[in-house]
Amino acid sequence: GLPVVGERPYPPPPPQHPYVCIDDETRIGDTLHISYLDIPPEHQPAEKQFVVRSDGTVNLARIGAIPAANLKFGAFERAVEQAYIKAREFNQITVAVKPGVRFYTVGGEVNGKSRQEYVGQTTVLRAIASCGDFTEYASKRRVVIIRANGEHEVMDCVQARTNPKKYDRQLCPVRSILVPPRLLSSYCSCQTLL
Repeated sequence: GLPVVGERPYPPPPPQHPYVCIDDETRIGDTLHISYLDIPPEHQPAEKQFVVRSDGTVNLARIGAIPAANLKFGAFERAVEQAYIKAREFNQITVAVKPGVRFYTVGGEVNGKSRQEYVGQTTVLRAIASCGDFTEYASKRRVVIIRANGEHEVMDCVQARTNPKKYDRQLCPVRSILVPPRLLSSYCSCQTLL
């Protein structure tokens, strides 16, 4: 068991975040660049850039739709190779897949709302700071993270600023961050509305 100091276990367990940042998986909406190797140029498919559709598939030249979403890039490469061989398009083929540019948006009560390019592991606090930080009217305790799969998570950024290692969230897979306004009464007197 754990060593006990007084009546509390020591050390405390690490925080569990529901989302782990996975950069090497395909996602719905991703643009994928597919390179076909080991085949003569005259047999190369013309189209080499594909978007993962909302049903999680990619429509490839000569073979149609194959599943793509939530696969590691290596597994997707093997799936494409096997699909072309199974369809008897090629006896042998090697495929290389690279993701296109990924974006996320930061909106609401930030000083510079914008669409940002996802360039690697970052956190929600860093994303907000890159947009000029919170406005004076921001509700820092109710920041909404909208994940790529459509799920919503509410984050307390005041708490995250006091202990970022424990409470700040990884940005991916995320579609947008929304910083809502505080309640109207907290920054505007009712008399000004009359």
